[in-house]
Amino acid sequence: MPKHLLDPNVCFLNHGSFGSTPKELLDLQTKLRHEMEREPVDFLVRTRDQRWLEAVRAVADFLDSDPASTVFVPNATSGINAVINSFPWSPGDEILTTNHRYDAVRRTLDHAAHRQNLTVREADVPFPIETPIQIITAIEGALSPRTRMIAVDHISSPTALISPVDAIITLARDRGLAVLIDGAHAPGQVDIDLRTNPPDFWVGNLHKWLCAPKGCAVLFVEERWRDTIHPTSISHGYSQGLHEEFSWTGTLDPTAIMCAKTAIDLHNEQGGAAFRNAHHRLVQHGRRVIADALAVDLPHPDDPYLYAGMATVPLPMPAERTDELWEALRKCHNIEVPVISWQGKAWVRISGYAAYNKPEQYSLLASALTAELFNGSGE
Repeated sequence: MPKHLLDPNVCFLNHGSFGSTPKELLDLQTKLRHEMEREPVDFLVRTRDQRWLEAVRAVADFLDSDPASTVFVPNATSGINAVINSFPWSPGDEILTTNHRYDAVRRTLDHAAHRQNLTVREADVPFPIETPIQIITAIEGALSPRTRMIAVDHISSPTALISPVDAIITLARDRGLAVLIDGAHAPGQVDIDLRTNPPDFWVGNLHKWLCAPKGCAVLFVEERWRDTIHPTSISHGYSQGLHEEFSWTGTLDPTAIMCAKTAIDLHNEQGGAAFRNAHHRLVQHGRRVIADALAVDLPHPDDPYLYAGMATVPLPMPAERTDELWEALRKCHNIEVPVISWQGKAWVRISGYAAYNKPEQYSLLASALTAELFNGSGE
């Protein structure tokens, strides 16, 4: 089992924000950095491209994607900006996203709308929710004649809701629309297949559920768009092809990318799909423990098509107090977990990572929430 460096005194239930990179990968990255500093020109000029391509092939195999369409970016936000900034918009075009989108993505879309005279619309996906069909219905109902792109989460950040991405891709293709999938939370949490029914664009972080060093993410660009999409930093490879442009965007530390193959190998050694299923079982248990302790209704059925290694549970408190509770859980109870204000309500989002989370940690969180929400207020 890989050794993680988490503080043993902290109950860490926020793997969804940042995965803890295990010592094996940190040691590899340190070794690569020492090699880079011994002869920077050899490392960054003579051998870097080959190592980049080896990492691309490993990641493409894991994501079942075309290596020619697969490049590295520092994070999912960077990949989304590359797509949105490069896309051939026309004034009056609309981008359709949902109310479950990540706030940083919404700001990216708003920035493009301001610069290029676009409109951003949000489909109102219900939450609580009963079935993935409701997601499709909400998106389909929000389309307009001016819609040019659908931009949706593979797994949403505020609600941990899995979108039926295959159905959304088919919906977009049938209407001649581009589709951008924000898969920031997907690699290492759910199965991914970018070959059978490829989206136009897909981004995903490897430094979350695959625990690669921070700064390792992937952008997939479907074949017809390869000459259209450019990195946010234009450099020597401009107009020479997708890989040439994205493989060098200026001097950066590439060692996180060079650890990608080993991160995937470690994930597979821990069981691959079975390991991912173990994450889900932890959260399946945890969300019920917390809901029972707080006497709240869960926002969706126990359906693996709706959630995986994260889950969101409503909190019986004002949304304005979420930051206060978040700080109290960390300072008073040594629990690291996101407490979220979303759609005017308060929520807690738990993660389950089978390499270091245990079922009893959710009982600790339930007790802490009970103490802060009820005992602390005299109820």
